[in-house]
Amino acid sequence: MTAPDDQTIDAMLAAMLAPPERPGDRGFAFGVERAIDAQAAYARARRRFWRSFAFEALAVGALLAALWLLSSAPLLAPLAGATHWGLAPPLLLILLLWFGTQRWRQT
Repeated sequence: MTAPDDQTIDAMLAAMLAPPERPGDRGFAFGVERAIDAQAAYARARRRFWRSFAFEALAVGALLAALWLLSSAPLLAPLAGATHWGLAPPLLLILLLWFGTQRWRQT
């Protein structure tokens, strides 16, 4: 009796251990494609949100810088005491957070 060579043993094992043939699952593939599209749309919305939020933050920063520069003018210096500057940063932060939540709700 002759011993089988390695190639025939490998071919026999491959045939025995191969998964059964079956048709593709179109529903699963469609679901995966929809999930990928939804994830891409969410990523685009996040980028749009953060870009607009950054511009609004810069606008609020510019407003704060303008208030600071105006307070150093001799004509307006009496109006810009310590009590006024104590309220400006928290109020501008609240405005910035409000902008952010409104943008987040729109996406």
